[in-house]
Amino acid sequence: MLWLSLHFPHLALEVFARAVADPALPLLVSDAHGARQRVHARNRAAAAAGVRPGMALGAAQALLQDHRTLPRDETAERAALERLAAWAGQFTSTVSLVPPQGLLLEIGGSLMLFGGLEALRARVLEGTEALGYHAATGMAPVPLAAVLLARAGQDAPVLEKSALHAVLGDFPLEHLGLGEAQTAALHGMGLRRLSDCLRLPRSGLARRLGPDTLAYLLRILGELPDPRPAYVPPPRFASRLVLPAEVDNTEALLFAARRQLLELGGFLRARGAGVSQLVLALGHRGRAPSRLELGLLSPSRDAGHLFTLLHTRLEQFTLSAPVDELVLTAEGLSPLAEEEPPLFDARPRVQARGEQLLEKLRVRLGAEAVHGCDVVAEHRPERAWRRCAPGSAVKAAAAATIFGRRPLWLLDTPEPLEEVDGQPCRGGKLHLLSGPERIEAGWWNAGISRDYFVAEDSRHARLWIFREHRQRRWFLHGVFS
Repeated sequence: MLWLSLHFPHLALEVFARAVADPALPLLVSDAHGARQRVHARNRAAAAAGVRPGMALGAAQALLQDHRTLPRDETAERAALERLAAWAGQFTSTVSLVPPQGLLLEIGGSLMLFGGLEALRARVLEGTEALGYHAATGMAPVPLAAVLLARAGQDAPVLEKSALHAVLGDFPLEHLGLGEAQTAALHGMGLRRLSDCLRLPRSGLARRLGPDTLAYLLRILGELPDPRPAYVPPPRFASRLVLPAEVDNTEALLFAARRQLLELGGFLRARGAGVSQLVLALGHRGRAPSRLELGLLSPSRDAGHLFTLLHTRLEQFTLSAPVDELVLTAEGLSPLAEEEPPLFDARPRVQARGEQLLEKLRVRLGAEAVHGCDVVAEHRPERAWRRCAPGSAVKAAAAATIFGRRPLWLLDTPEPLEEVDGQPCRGGKLHLLSGPERIEAGWWNAGISRDYFVAEDSRHARLWIFREHRQRRWFLHGVFS
């Protein structure tokens, strides 16, 4: 087995800061230390002004003329870690949480799928960066060793268990994740590094520190098993992103929404699923959220395509109030197999591009403006078709037969034609090419009795006309393309 550990040292800050590209406004995350508030994390703008983690909040604020201070949200950090775990499932079937700032991925079985160790790690890091998180990595055949390497910033992979003693032996005790009491007790015994502990008789070490501490040290080296429970993602996707400051224009929301869609894409790839319905809720202070819904013709997990649809939808949307958070949800997931490039037939790709174009048009023009046509078992031409969702017509063969001899363009209301010596005219006499096709139907409901002809005018345009039996008059009903 080979474990890849991801450590997110700035998670408390990034749950807020990832909503904006590069905030020029200094951002502080505060945390309570007893009765006093201190700086838990700060962004680059605040660091440039001299603010440091652990500084008293009042002293930090005195260095900044204009800034934003947010209380640490450990619930949001836990939710972000779980969403990262669900996203990371696209790389391996085994992902474990290492609260409060880490993940473990068992990648031994994934190396061939992603082009080897370095290619896989690069892809994971590129993905976390796109989501707005900075991750340090560690790799080892033992999960706890990988976690410690990531926390120490040592990203050189350790591939053999036998090499762990040499690599981790010089680790200071403060870097081993022991409790303060155990670390102080070891320091009292004159021990400073892991190698110092391992040179002592294990029976004596267990008597002084307890069997649990000894077992922990042995799990670091893989001498005791260290089973890790796999994270099970939820059945639905929900991502809440709190903005560090209110936003009053839709363009500024796109950066944050894109990162949520990237999370969704990884979540869907891990589950082998696609989504056909998305809801983006825009939170407003003191009032109900606004809702934007996106409906797709077929399930998709293409984050780029979903972003294009959302971009178009937001361009047409007017904010009712400034936005302070985004909540993206996706329900009703459908199985969606991985697309493999066809060897000779490009039709599947062409069909996918056609569906994406229709979805873009539906978002821009409205769902009612883009539809398909299906045939109906009805002789009256104006009632022989109905609107349907694009691509959902079930009588394509019948439609091809009917529309082969009838025009696709029918007038909403038949247009009366002039007559000269009983012959239909429209800018001159019409030449009848074929017909008649008699249609008598619907006597129970606005019945008709007509003879239809294909005619040609002086400009060689082909028309579909009929003679109405009751009125003894000619009408234009359609135009051939």
